[in-house]
Formats: sequence, structure tokens, C-alpha cells
Amino acid sequence: MAKPLLPFYALGRAAGRVPVLALTAALAAASLAAPPAALAGPLERAQEAQARGDLRAAQIEFRNAVRAEPNSGAARAALASASLDLGDMDAAEKEARAALDRGYDRAAGTALLLRAYLGQRRFQELLRDFPAPEGQPPTPAQAAVAGQVAAARAITQMLLSQPEDAERSVADALRLAPSAVEPQLAAAALAVSKGDRAAAEAATDRALALDPNSAEALLRKASLQLEGGDRQAAEESLGRVIARMPGNVVARLRRAEVMLQLGDTARAKQDVDAALTSQPGSVPGIYLRALLLARAQDWRGVDETLQRIGPMLANFPDGFLLQATAKRAIGQTAQAEDAARRHFARRPEDPRGARLLATLEFEGGRPDAARETLRRLDARGAADAEALDMLGRLYGLAGRRREALDALQRAAALAPENPGILTRLAAARLAAGDAAGTTATAHSALEHGAAQPGVREMLAAAAMVQGDLAAAAEELGRLDPNAKRSEPAGVLEGTLHLVHLDQAGARTAFEAVLRDYPESVGARLGLARLASMRGDPAEAERLMAEVLQRQPGNAEAINRLAAAATSGGPRAAPARATLEAAQAAAPGEPLLALAFANVLVRSGDAARAVTVLDAEALEARSRGPALHLARAEVRAAAGQWAEAEAASRAALAEDPDSSGARRQLAALLTRNGDARAAEAVVQEGLRRKPGDAILQQTLVGLTLQAQGLDAALAVADRLAQQPEAQPAAATLRGDLLLNARRPEEAARAFAAANAAAPSSVLAMRQATAWMAAQKPAEAAAALSARLEREPADLAALNMLAQYDLQAGRLAEAERRLTDLVARSPTNGVALNNLAWVLAQRGGPDTAKARGFAERAYFLIPGAEAADTLGWILARGGEAKLAVPLLRQAVATPRAAQTPDPAMSYRLAYALHAAGEREEALRVLDPVLAGGTAFPERPEAERLLADLRAGR
Repeated sequence: MAKPLLPFYALGRAAGRVPVLALTAALAAASLAAPPAALAGPLERAQEAQARGDLRAAQIEFRNAVRAEPNSGAARAALASASLDLGDMDAAEKEARAALDRGYDRAAGTALLLRAYLGQRRFQELLRDFPAPEGQPPTPAQAAVAGQVAAARAITQMLLSQPEDAERSVADALRLAPSAVEPQLAAAALAVSKGDRAAAEAATDRALALDPNSAEALLRKASLQLEGGDRQAAEESLGRVIARMPGNVVARLRRAEVMLQLGDTARAKQDVDAALTSQPGSVPGIYLRALLLARAQDWRGVDETLQRIGPMLANFPDGFLLQATAKRAIGQTAQAEDAARRHFARRPEDPRGARLLATLEFEGGRPDAARETLRRLDARGAADAEALDMLGRLYGLAGRRREALDALQRAAALAPENPGILTRLAAARLAAGDAAGTTATAHSALEHGAAQPGVREMLAAAAMVQGDLAAAAEELGRLDPNAKRSEPAGVLEGTLHLVHLDQAGARTAFEAVLRDYPESVGARLGLARLASMRGDPAEAERLMAEVLQRQPGNAEAINRLAAAATSGGPRAAPARATLEAAQAAAPGEPLLALAFANVLVRSGDAARAVTVLDAEALEARSRGPALHLARAEVRAAAGQWAEAEAASRAALAEDPDSSGARRQLAALLTRNGDARAAEAVVQEGLRRKPGDAILQQTLVGLTLQAQGLDAALAVADRLAQQPEAQPAAATLRGDLLLNARRPEEAARAFAAANAAAPSSVLAMRQATAWMAAQKPAEAAAALSARLEREPADLAALNMLAQYDLQAGRLAEAERRLTDLVARSPTNGVALNNLAWVLAQRGGPDTAKARGFAERAYFLIPGAEAADTLGWILARGGEAKLAVPLLRQAVATPRAAQTPDPAMSYRLAYALHAAGEREEALRVLDPVLAGGTAFPERPEAERLLADLRAGR
């Protein structure tokens, strides 16, 4: 129990100081004034030791003085002062009380005792034992003491987070002792706590005006100067303290911090060593020594040093971060991750800690955990460029291209001159199909630094996608010899050969990549395309199986195998088996599981699809409602209606804003006869997202099913009157009429909506309705009107070009398609159509047609593009090159299910030109036997006659 003290007005000078600050030289001198003659020797030696900064020697001499004169209050006070300087708060309190008991000056002795309270963090006891002043003390001396007590209480109340009480105490201190340093410094501390730096500086300057050598005021001044970024001024202020008090540990350590910030580790080390000589157990000093060791990359030394301060490490903002960094460097990864996690928990908005924790999680084989750590940082709005860059890369590894692109775009916005981030952004844009964005970003990366690995390759790939094959070849030619031997460069070279239909060159390039990079996915995909072009689907499937072994989520391989598996052709069963084996080997890959489940459903094996999608491995890899929605679909296909409804509700719980989940649940509820519940589900969705087109269409469809067309039209009209439901609601009435086979009324409805709020969608819907009404002139007029209003509407331009083709207006189609391709060089459909138009004209335009057709086939290697390119080659005398392409066109799932006689004729033509008469007969006979009319039928009949005649 603390000994009762006299009332505050009976006290002498009480120094209210923040606990980490050392005793001022003035106070020390006052406490030692006029020592007894018997103590002169030890005290003089003590003062000499203090002057040279040897606080330990000073304490020893003061102890000698106490032994010599145990009843001397001055000796006891001097020992208390030295103990405070050394951080020995228990001894300081004991000796300060002993000094007071022996009649030492009440003011000076109580000042020492106050500092001991603060040093021991006995805040509540200080407030209790040093009560607040009441009224005006009877004498000026007592008022001065009261003001200092109020200042000490203010500091304590700030440390206890009692801002209102602290503000009252500061006001009392300034009123009672306006000429004392301590009230001004308490006012400065209060201003700092409020974020008022100007007021803090003013109060500190007033304190220094009162006492230019006040150590506490100079320390506060240095802190403010550091906050303002003036490190040189802070160093000067701290130097003034150290010049008068070489043993002032706080000043030494603060100056060491400044030296570290200035990069002067030698001088920082001098101050840290001096501080630790005075106070070997100084926790801040030990921590700063660890920082110095970290600068020297002595991570084992850092770890050993931090172990000395143990639990106190939590008192430093970056303590756990430094520990985690050291532990990682010396290979103690589990301890490193624990420390990084503790730092992140304490400071969740510090990107450094999040990055380190994510790095450790990734290195530990947990990329999903690393991504989640950075996502949490990003959700707080605290991610810096490096964290966003790392997050983008992690999203990319997970195949989440949209999220990867978003993260990298924001990283580049924060660091627009970082060539590494720009390079990765270029790669993300390339993966997203933004060739123009890739080119711009890659050039920016080159402008802001030395060429990053892969930049030239990305420029080549972007040029290739945009159809500028010469630019692609030029970029590859700029690579240095080492880069030319890289995997991306080799794949691009092979692809260039492939686009030019140089099969031998493509094979050589891709096989060279596989020799140097046996795990290359890109080379295998290139060889698979080459195999398809050569008419060898079995080889293509084998290669795609190898791709999925290495990259189970590869979209191209999955989609091509799934298409073959559902084609109904001779390769359907082998393709399904390949897909099944790949899915069994990677049951947790969402895209692969969804594709295989779809194949199973279309094959009539819904029960097996349910098993595939119920695999536990999928749960950890899936985000959002997609998996639940797929489960609902396959359970519905299997007749498991209750389970399908439960899965739809799970999807909606995962994402209440999912329109697909609400539509699916509404359909299931309607099937179960609960139309009211189905409508409620959709109406709730529209309250959340009133402009959602899917939900609007679902509501109209439910009304149509339950009440008929007129009621559905009424709902559509009501939605069309709601501003928040636009623009989607504008199409509802026309869509209903078009589906009801009332196309002219639909066209007029679309026209009216378009007149009220013009849009590309409404203009194209209007044209579609007029075409359904067999009025192509009106359809073309609607699109032409749109283009007059908005010449940059590429969707309308594309549709009008299609109508021109259908109507045989080839000159108009060519003009529009040329414009479209110039403005949208990656539009594969427009490229294919332009190639077809030019090929029809023949002559010198054939070479140009081939170039467009090659680009189209590279972008959309489907039936139509293969047919166009194959036909151009066949008519150009390259029948052997044309046959595999035309076989592909005829054999694609769409062509197999709905045979196109014109495609079959063109394949027969190429086979005949290549000397394959028997196969040409087998292809052409069934086409002409059916009596189906098609434009090329007369030519087909002449060819059949030639084939039968052996010509």
C-alpha cells in the first residue's frame, strides 16, 4: 500500500512527465544543491560520471553516499534520481520516499516520486495519491506546485484515454502555473492527441522559451520535427539534450532512430551502444539493436536479440513484423508465419505485414490462403501497389482472370512507372483478350525501364491477335538470342507458322519448345491445333489430355474436348473418356468438373453428373453461386427436384444478388406449383436490383405462364414506366410480342422505345423484328438510322453487314465489313465474312481474302472459319492444305447435327482436286440424294457427274 501523502498544496515541485523521458539536468542539480560536506566526495564523483554519460557509475557513487549518510535526504534523493535515469523504478520510488521521510525538499522529492509512479505505469494510483487541485492555493509557491500536479494528472489521463479529464487538467495547469514548463508540455501532448500539430508546436515553443535547455521540451520538439519530415532539425534538438546529458537514454535512442532514417547506421550504432551501456536492459535499445542487425542482414543476430525482449516485443508497432522477417530468413517458417499473423491481427491495414504473411502462406503451399489474406487487406482499402500486384498474380494462378486484371490495373494506377507491374498488367490484358490494351501497357513498361522478361513476346502476341502478323514477326525479331530460346517466343513462332498454314514450320517450332521445355502447355496446344488442321483428331485429343495433366483448368483444352464429346460423331466416345480421366485426376478443378458434368447430362447420365459435382474437393476451390447452380441443374436433370431446389437456395444464400440463382429457384418453385412463392423470389430480387434484365424477363415470363400475354404485357408496361428499371425494361414489350409471333407489333414497340431512349440494343431488336416480319428493307433502315446517329456503333454495323450479305449486296457488305475490321481487328466473324466476300470476287483479291481468313481461323477456329479458309485454299490450288480444314468444318458438332450441304460440296471439291475421288463420291452422294436446295447445287451436280465419269 502506498504511504499517504500530504495534500497537493503542501507539496514541492512535482514533475509531470511521460514515463520514457529522463530527468532534466536542472532537476538533478536542484536535488543535489549544497550537499553536506561528508557527501562531497561521492556526490562529486557521481556528478562527473553523469557528465560523461556513465549512469551506472553515478548510481554506484550515490549508493556509496547513502551508505555513508543513511539519514541524508539529499543522498537518498540523488540515488532516486540516478535510479530513474537507469530505469530502476522500484529503487527510485523507495529512495524518493526515504528522502521525503528524512525531511528532503517536499517539491523536489515529490517530483521524483511522480516520475517513479509514471515509470511503473501506476496511473490510477497517481490520480488517487495526487488529487486534483481545488480552488486557488494560498501562496504562489503552492499554486506553482498545484499547476505541476495538474500537468502530471493530464499526462496520466491521456495515457488512460480520458481526453475530457485531461483537457480539464491541462486548463488547470496552465491557469495555476503559466510560467512553468510542465503545463506547456502537457498542453502540447494534448494537442498531439487531438491531431493539432500547430498547437502542439506552439506549446512546445513556449516551453522552450521558458527553459531553452529543458530535455523534455527538446524531446517533444524533436518528435514534432520528425513528424514534419525535418530529420536534420530533429537531430539538432536531440543533440542539444545529449550535449548536456550524455547519459540521457531516451535522447540517444531517438537520435539513433533519426540516424537510421537518414541511413547513417554507424552513428545510430554509436547512440544505441551508449544507451545500452547506461541501461543494458533497455527494451527500446535492444529493439533498435535488432533493427541495426537487420540493416546488416544478420538475421540470426536479429532473432537472438529479439528473444531478449520476449513479451515486450508487442509494444513495438513493427515488432512482430521484424521477428517474422528474421524467422523466415533463418528458415523457421512456422514461427515466421505465426509472428506475421500476429502482426496482421494487430495492424490489419499494414500492407507490409499482409504481404509477408501472404508470401509465407504461398511458400507453404497455400495459395488460396495467401489470396484471402491480401483480399482482406484490399477490402479495408489499405492495399498498396505491391500488395495489389501480388493479389493480381495470385488471382491469375487461380484462373480468375477478371479479378487478376482488376487488381493489376489498380496496382499500376498506384505505381504507373513500375515496369514489372506494367508487364504483369499487359499479360493480364492479353489473357483477357484486350490486345490493344496489351500493346499500350507493354510499350509503357518498355518506356519506364529495361525490357522486362516477356514484354516483346506479349507485344508479338497482341499484334498477332490484332492481325498484324508483320508486327508480330518484327517484335520476335527484336528478341536477343537468349530470349528467342524462351518458351513464349518459341510458342509464338510456331503460332505464326500455324496462322500462315506452314504446317512443317509450325511442327518444327513447337517440337523444339517441347525439347527445351518438356512441360510446355502452349506448345502442346499448338500441336493440338496443328493435328486438328491435319485432320488427326485422335492426336489432338492426346495432346489436350497432356495439357490437362499439367493444367487441369485449361479452358481451351476443356472446351474442345467437351465439344467433341457431345458431337455425336465418331470421336465423341474417345473425347469423353479423355475428359473423364482428366476430371478423375483433378476432381477439385471447377471448370473441368462443370464441363464433364454437362457432358454427362447431355449424354443422359445425370446421376453420374450429380456425383461429380458433389465431390468435396470442389468446395474449397469454388467461389460464388456457380457450383450450387450447376448442382441444381444436374439434380433437376436427374429428377431430384427437392435437392435441386435446395441447391438453388444455397446459391442464393451464397450471393443474394445472383440473378441466375433467383431465376432458377423461381423456375423450380413454379414447377412445384408454387407460383406465388416464385414471384416473391423474383420481386425480392428486383427490390435489390430493379434494373436487372434477367429478373425482369423472369417476372414477365412467370406472368405470361400464369395469366397470359395481356397480363404479361401489362407487367412489361409497368416496368417500362419505372426509371430505376431502365434500360432493360424498354425491350420487354417488344420481346413478348416477338415471342408471340407478332413481329410487326414487336418492331413498332421497339421503335417507340428507341424513339424515347435511343440505344443500340433497341435498334437491333427492331431490325430483328422486321426481319422476322419478312421486311428486310425496314430492318436495314432501322440499323442505318442508328448508324447515322451513332457511327461508332460497331454492333449495329456488324448486323447491317450481315443483312447485306444475306441480301446479296456484296459491295455494301464489303464496305461495311472493311470499316468494321479496321475498327475492331479482333472481330473474328467480321474477318471471316470479309474474307468470304473478297473470295467470291476472286482475282487479285484472293490473297487478301486468304489473309483475312487466316486471321479469322486463328481467332475463332470453328466450322465457319475453317470452311472459309479451306474453300479459299481449294480454289487457289492448295487442295491438300484445304482438305483437313474442310473436313473439320463438316465434322464439327453443329455441322454433324444439322448437315450443311454447301460445306459438304466444298469438301468434295477439295477432295477431288487432291486426287481423293472415292472419298469425294462418298461425301457428295448423300448430299445430292436428299434433294436439298442450296446455292451451289448446280456446281455440286456437275462435280458429281465428273466423279462418276472418272474425270
